[in-house]
Amino acid sequence: MKALVLHGLGSSPEKINWLIGPLIALSLEVASPTYRDFEDGLNKVNEILGNINEDFIIAGHSMGGTIALLTASTARKIACAISVSGPTDRLAQIRWLLAGEPGSIRRRTYEELARIDSRQVTEEFLIKTSPINYLKPNLPPMLLIHGTNDELVNIQQVENYYEKAKALGNIVELIRVEGMPHTPRGKDIRVIARAIEDFVRKRCLSNSSK
Repeated sequence: MKALVLHGLGSSPEKINWLIGPLIALSLEVASPTYRDFEDGLNKVNEILGNINEDFIIAGHSMGGTIALLTASTARKIACAISVSGPTDRLAQIRWLLAGEPGSIRRRTYEELARIDSRQVTEEFLIKTSPINYLKPNLPPMLLIHGTNDELVNIQQVENYYEKAKALGNIVELIRVEGMPHTPRGKDIRVIARAIEDFVRKRCLSNSSK
C-alpha cells in the first residue's frame, strides 16, 4: 500500500520526517510533495490521485492534515486518513488566528496566509475547504492527533469534528497529546509514532483488501 504525506504551511517534506518515518517503518511506499498554499496542495493531491489505481493512506501535519481530512471526505481510493495538529474548521481557525495579539505567532500566521493570496482567507473559500462541512457516514477511518498546548490550532475545533464524525457512525480516533505544541518535539514524536503504527495496522492495512 502507498501513503501520501503532506507538510504544513511554509514547511517541507524534510521537516516532517517524524510523520513520514512511522509509515515507512510499516513498509509503505511514501510520497510527500511540496506545495505553496491550500489550493496548490489540493491540486497536488488530485494530480497524484489520478495516477494511483489502489487504495492509499493520506496523512498530514497542520494544513496538510486539513487537506488529508478533506480528501478523505471527497475522494475515492482512501484507505484511511491521519491528521496531526490539523484545523478542521478553517473559518473558525482564521478567526482564532486573527484574534491573536499583534506580533503573536497566531497573528503572524494569519498575516502570512493573507500575503500568499488574499483569497485564502475569504469566508467563502474557508467554508468550502473545511473538513467539518463534509462529514457524512461511511467515511474512511480517521486518526486525529492533537496537542493540548497547540498555540496555533485550538483543540476544541478538533474535538468538535471528532464528536460529529463519531455521531455519524464513522470510525474516528482522537489522541490528545498532553503538553504538545503545534509542532511535535521529543517525546511527542514517540507518542505519535506509536499511535500511527497502531492505527494503521488496525484500521488501514486490515481494510486494504476489502
